[in-house]
Amino acid sequence: MSTQVAFLRGINVGGAKLVPMADLRALASGLGYTGVATSLNSGNLVLVSSHRPATVERELAHAIAERFGFSVDVTVRTLAELRAALAANPFPDGDPSQVTVAFLTGAPHADVATRIAEAAAQDEPYVVGEREIYVHYGHGLGRSDLAARFSPLIGVSATVRNVRTVAKVVALAEAAEAADGP
Repeated sequence: MSTQVAFLRGINVGGAKLVPMADLRALASGLGYTGVATSLNSGNLVLVSSHRPATVERELAHAIAERFGFSVDVTVRTLAELRAALAANPFPDGDPSQVTVAFLTGAPHADVATRIAEAAAQDEPYVVGEREIYVHYGHGLGRSDLAARFSPLIGVSATVRNVRTVAKVVALAEAAEAADGP
């Protein structure tokens, strides 16, 4: 059994792909996951499962499509992986609401660093990792051309969370793990 977090991409944004968090928790519990909890209204789902993260991704994506009638990308990381992602944050002194982690569903384009460099503003440093990409949006995420073009640039689906949200989800996952057992 491991504590995992599923990040759902693009739900409850601008009135599209609406997924009530109570329904998402019920769906996850119905799949046999325990320690189920959600954080915010943007698709951060904590669960405990004996399945590998890739299996949880497939099960959740299929169940969401069946239940809600639309496809959504699901990216799952273990609690240990999320702790490591936070520890690896190359911008620890940045505003936690403007420093983001993009959790990738697969390997990005081979030239992803070049693509990002061409789109990033001077005050948008970034670091490309193996399964995550960190960006510090110096002038604000909402005003960034890079943020608006991010997914097509990297060539793979990614769900992006700021480090403040990731820290909150880690705390929620730690509470679930303590309640459910590792």
